[in-house]
Amino acid sequence: MAVLNEVDPATNPEAKKVFDEITASRGWVSNAMKSLANAPEGLRRFAHVGDYVRYHTKLSERLVELTIVTIGHKVRYAATHHGQLAVQAGIPQAAVDEILQGKVPSSLPEVEQLAVRYVLEFASADSIANSTFAALRKHLDDRQMTDLTLLAAYYLAYGTMIKGLQVQLENKDKLDIEMQWQKAHLERQ
Repeated sequence: MAVLNEVDPATNPEAKKVFDEITASRGWVSNAMKSLANAPEGLRRFAHVGDYVRYHTKLSERLVELTIVTIGHKVRYAATHHGQLAVQAGIPQAAVDEILQGKVPSSLPEVEQLAVRYVLEFASADSIANSTFAALRKHLDDRQMTDLTLLAAYYLAYGTMIKGLQVQLENKDKLDIEMQWQKAHLERQ
């Protein structure tokens, strides 16, 4: 925690309870989540939205990870965490590399290319092009469009918070825990 005091769950019962909830839903508590622990109820609510967009939408795991990598392509923390998770979800490394450069990979299926374009436009200073929305809408129903938009909005906020609070990237051991948790989650589906 570079800019705020770290909360010790051993001495803060409210934070401990929230950390336990996060661990139950994700397998661990990331530095990004820990950075919000000075406001335990805010962390709880933020984590609940994150749990929904990561694990309870009507989007495929590929679309979830493509969205996160795309919205976070300028945030080292997000790119490091979710670049690996995208590959684990079946996205070719070359496509992830293109996304991290802000490009739409032509090697992806049409719906995935459109989702990447939608998310890039979502995060831009301009609005989403009507043509992008209409093309993606041919592939996704109302629920999926809402889920995709919620997912992009959540991770846009998350990435901004990570930069604002100067959240430090975890070591490889912690990232491996996330990879194992995600793999187990995929196997349960």
